[in-house]
Amino acid sequence: MWFDNLAIPKDAAHTAEAYAFIDYLLRPDVAAKNSNMVAYANGNLASQKFVDKAVLDDKGVYPDAATMAKLYIVGARDQRAQRLINRLWTKVKTGE
Repeated sequence: MWFDNLAIPKDAAHTAEAYAFIDYLLRPDVAAKNSNMVAYANGNLASQKFVDKAVLDDKGVYPDAATMAKLYIVGARDQRAQRLINRLWTKVKTGE
C-alpha cells in the first residue's frame, strides 16, 4: 500500500500556479483520466463515476474489503535505522 502526494516546496516561486495545478489534478474528471491512463487507483471518490469499469473492477487496482484488511503501511524509521538502510541500498545499487 502506498500514498501519492502533491506538495509545494516552502520556497516555491509560483505558489498560486502550483495550487491551481493541484486543484486541476484533483478534479474528478481529471483524476479519472489519470487512473484510466495508468491503471492506478486515486483517492478522489467523486472520480469513480468517470473511471473505466475495467479499472474499477480490477482488484489489483481497487482491492476489495478482505484484501484491504490485510494491507499495512510501513511506519517511519528512526534516523539511525534509515541511515543504515540507505547505506545498504547504496551498496546493492553500486555493486560494492
